[in-house]
Amino acid sequence: MNSFWDVPIIVVDVETTGHDAVNNRVTEIACVVVRGGEIIQEFTSLINPHQFIPPFISEMTGISNAMVFNAPEAHEVFAKVFELFTIPEAVFAAHNVQFDWKFVQETMKRCGLKPPDMAQLCTYKLAKRLLPKEAKKNVGALAQYYDIEINNRHRALGDAQATAGFMVCLLEEAEKEYELETLDELLHFQNKRLPATKITATIQKRVEGFLAQLPSTPGVYRMLGAEGDLLYIGKAKSLKDRVRSYFQTSAQLPPKIAKMIRYVHSIEWEESGSELSALMYESKEIKRHKPPFNTASKKLRRYPFLRLTVQDEFPRLEWCDTIQSDGAEYFGPFRSNGMSREIAETVQRNFKLRLCAETLSPNPAVKPCFYHQIKRCGAPCAAIETKENYWIEVEKVRRFLGGFSDGIIVHLEEEMAEAAESLDFERAIFLRNRLAELKRLFERRQQVSTSVTTNNVILVLPMQERDKTLEVFFIRRGRLHFQQEIGRKAPLTHFDKLIKTAYFAENQEESAALSREEVDEIQIVTSWMYRNRERATFIYVEQKPHKDLIMELRNAIRKMSNVDEKEVVDI
Repeated sequence: MNSFWDVPIIVVDVETTGHDAVNNRVTEIACVVVRGGEIIQEFTSLINPHQFIPPFISEMTGISNAMVFNAPEAHEVFAKVFELFTIPEAVFAAHNVQFDWKFVQETMKRCGLKPPDMAQLCTYKLAKRLLPKEAKKNVGALAQYYDIEINNRHRALGDAQATAGFMVCLLEEAEKEYELETLDELLHFQNKRLPATKITATIQKRVEGFLAQLPSTPGVYRMLGAEGDLLYIGKAKSLKDRVRSYFQTSAQLPPKIAKMIRYVHSIEWEESGSELSALMYESKEIKRHKPPFNTASKKLRRYPFLRLTVQDEFPRLEWCDTIQSDGAEYFGPFRSNGMSREIAETVQRNFKLRLCAETLSPNPAVKPCFYHQIKRCGAPCAAIETKENYWIEVEKVRRFLGGFSDGIIVHLEEEMAEAAESLDFERAIFLRNRLAELKRLFERRQQVSTSVTTNNVILVLPMQERDKTLEVFFIRRGRLHFQQEIGRKAPLTHFDKLIKTAYFAENQEESAALSREEVDEIQIVTSWMYRNRERATFIYVEQKPHKDLIMELRNAIRKMSNVDEKEVVDI
């Protein structure tokens, strides 16, 4: 049974001339393909509806009749949409999925296309079952709930991207709170009626004093029993809203939490500087104390990695699920096997690393294998490729997986142009497809590096709750090394020493094996970084001198605080 992290979920949003899928028409469509918690592909286009767009719709969406007059025809656009829908095991998802699916279905029929048989996932239904009853469930409200910025609200791509963002958050909630793992379980859950939890007057009286004192800041909370025994540990962006939601009249709670509420006699909490620090603290506390009602969180998943055997004379790229102290460089963790294998296959298609596993002793008498014949390997085994040239290719792979294109995209663009000029259109199309694939993967890696060794980055993030207050995070080898809140006039001189300690101290162990708990921590950090990539400023440490990092950090703080140059105390 497929995990919902392994299947491609196509988040769709359509803008239309009205609400009737039979009589009205689509004016714009966007498809955002998500797998393993990450956006892997996007498509969007305006469509000529050959129908008048009412003024109130134009005012809401910004799509005018003039804009769609020369837009592509529906059959042109939906031919491309149909290709996406035929991705193996693809799931159709939308916010209010019936509305979008009906318009897609009717448009395909008019274009002579047979609508594919696809599983349908509704993010509105998921939100109703997973979030507090009083929380609003429209696209804008859910984006705000999860701190997701919407670019171009009420335009297809902007809404689809936002929906994809909070869908991933909802999937994480479903996995954690309801212990859902497979796609079938998720599809069944979205339509399942959840009984309201009966919160008795006795329970309310026991906790009302604690609820009245809860702050609205991020933090970690603990539910305790009659004897002070620990029942449950959770984290919240707002302790007040999250903890109170458990004790609302007619609250819909997971069965294990509904049972736990009956035994709660007191509540403890600790405020944290940010959601990330709360996430990390919650994870560590659950692993240490193993509360009885945190059953899902006590399970440690095995996350896939890619392993580049740089300790070998002729390194190769392998798939693995642990990090050993072997001198290899590891990339990950990836949330799904499919994502890690897709990236490995892309590397194999675009870089000439050997695929054989045996130890090589270059010998001109050796007959190269099939992969050399199809130009997928330089054949160092037969001494056709020198060790020095092979390592040039290894470095390209390292930089590509670490988030640096190293010229491969420019090279392929030049090769594609040459193929087109020589009328080798088949070759040009092949290179165009490879370029699209590489750009998509490279852009994702550039946002958040997958290298465990080189994922050393300083993040600067504005705090939405406090004006001109920032959070600074030091990420070292994918794990949270340091976090601090700073104000507009905070003294910044201590960052000089902190940067030296975090990234420039001598004798730092880079190749130690990591436990599954440490891998879990890396996954939490990288997932959070990816979700907050649009809000944060990323200062990558790799190959930068100390003084450059100091200057970049100072400039980022000044810019994101939106304060005058003189108000930032020099580092």
